[in-house]
Amino acid sequence: MVVQIALVYLLASNIKQLEQCYNGEARAADYLGENVKFLAQLISCAGAQAMYQVSREPKYELSFRNKVQAATIQSDILRAKAKPFLGERKESKELEDLFLSLKQASERGSQAAQSQDQIDQAVAFMELRGILNRVNGVTGEMMSRLTDARRNIALSKLETQGRIYAIIYATIAANVIILILFILRFDRTTSERFAHLTENVMSLGANQPLKHRIEGQDDIVELDSVIHRVSNVLRDSRLKEQAIVEQAVDVICALDEKGKFQQVNPAAQRLWKFESDEILGKNLTSLVAPDEKERVQRTISQVVSSEGITTFETNVVTRDNQYVEMQWNTFFSQEMKQIFCVAHDVTERKKLERMKAQLVEMITHDLRSPMSALQITLNILSSGSIGEMPEGAQQRLKRAELSLSQMVDLLDDFLELEKIDSSAYVLDKNETSAREVVDLSCSLIGELATKKNIVIETDSNEFSCVVDKARLVRVMTNLLSNAIKFSPENSTIRLVAAKRDSSAVFEVIDEGPGIEKEEQANLFQRFAQTQTGKKQSKGGVGLGLSVCKAIVQAHGGSIWVESEPGKGSKFVVSVPCAG
Repeated sequence: MVVQIALVYLLASNIKQLEQCYNGEARAADYLGENVKFLAQLISCAGAQAMYQVSREPKYELSFRNKVQAATIQSDILRAKAKPFLGERKESKELEDLFLSLKQASERGSQAAQSQDQIDQAVAFMELRGILNRVNGVTGEMMSRLTDARRNIALSKLETQGRIYAIIYATIAANVIILILFILRFDRTTSERFAHLTENVMSLGANQPLKHRIEGQDDIVELDSVIHRVSNVLRDSRLKEQAIVEQAVDVICALDEKGKFQQVNPAAQRLWKFESDEILGKNLTSLVAPDEKERVQRTISQVVSSEGITTFETNVVTRDNQYVEMQWNTFFSQEMKQIFCVAHDVTERKKLERMKAQLVEMITHDLRSPMSALQITLNILSSGSIGEMPEGAQQRLKRAELSLSQMVDLLDDFLELEKIDSSAYVLDKNETSAREVVDLSCSLIGELATKKNIVIETDSNEFSCVVDKARLVRVMTNLLSNAIKFSPENSTIRLVAAKRDSSAVFEVIDEGPGIEKEEQANLFQRFAQTQTGKKQSKGGVGLGLSVCKAIVQAHGGSIWVESEPGKGSKFVVSVPCAG
């Protein structure tokens, strides 16, 4: 900056000096021009004087007098123009005296001409000529000096211009040098900062701590701050993720395309008793039961070739030769060429499932069969086939028969739900007449309706649908049974069957108390009962409607209720006609 200020100062000084040269040259040129006019007038005066002396004519006298007067005026102008050049020097004094003598001689010459005295005129003319000659000589010397001065001014101007160009070139050179030095310094500093920024980005991508912290207040620093913030967030996320994986109860691992372990969390050691180093590099098939190796290898191949999550189960043989039943949820990443797995220990769940199956088998054979036999016996006793029973005994038999029937229905619902939950549940679908379903359902439930003096009206079109007839009839009898339970005596229940589009629709409409809106959403859940049902204590534990829903959904259909409190209820079943 100091160098630039000095160069600017020098440049300004030389420009001012150059301006002075131009002004001096202009004044010299102006003076030369006036001097040329003065010399021309002197020559005219001499000519007019000669003509007058020869001819003595008045006109030449008048001309001479005018020329002398003009020369006098011009001398005043020339004297004023000469002052800037001569100032107070001796030449200025001499020129001033000479011009004054010229003026006085001109006045005496004019007086002599007017007096007509030839002697005075001759003396005046001789004096005037002498002065004019001296003026001419002095003016010539002034012109010579002015010519030298103009030459000197021209040289000074050239020198000044040269210095100005030199200063300009020096300024340009200095700025270029400063710019180069700045660029070199900026390049070195910026390159170093970009190198640090690049290393930070590479460390971030490699999951490593950042090595550099860039200082400053520019965009690079802002970008570096963003990278550090992202690194901190990723570090915290990785720590949380690592903690979750390491503390997870399930085995979390990664396999290659052939099924070899690439990564595994500590849960594998807790469940399988193997160290992580012992598992890494091994194939999954080396850990499963011998009879499952081929199936597991096929499953791994299927996982690699398929999309989405694949679930399968295996028995893993632990270090102490114990079997651990594992459920695997796997996903293959095409980008990383790895199978990511979450294996859950289902050993206890499988034990519970086996116990449940044993319980169902016990209920089916050891409880359901005796109850069915007891129900038959009670039916025989109440029918009077083996003799009339006393009235009190008849009432007891009816209550026992009702209680037993409820118990059998409860067991049937429980067994039906168990079948639906198991993978062995299969519908026996056949082409069935809708009218036949309606008639059979009404015949099975007719005696219960008669006891409450309830009329069941039917409205069925003649059409067929592919359904499991026995299970669809079970749905309709459950719905009719509920309608009878909650309908008042001497009321009417309507059973409607119609074909709508490609679906078979069955409707059970009663005149019961209706169902609150908020209770309808959970009505088909297991063990769900309405507040009205609980108050009336009509029996049951809330499995009937959940059985209906499960059977209808197994057909690919849907079931819902339309009801308002005090206006009865309508249960609607819709199943595809084509099955």
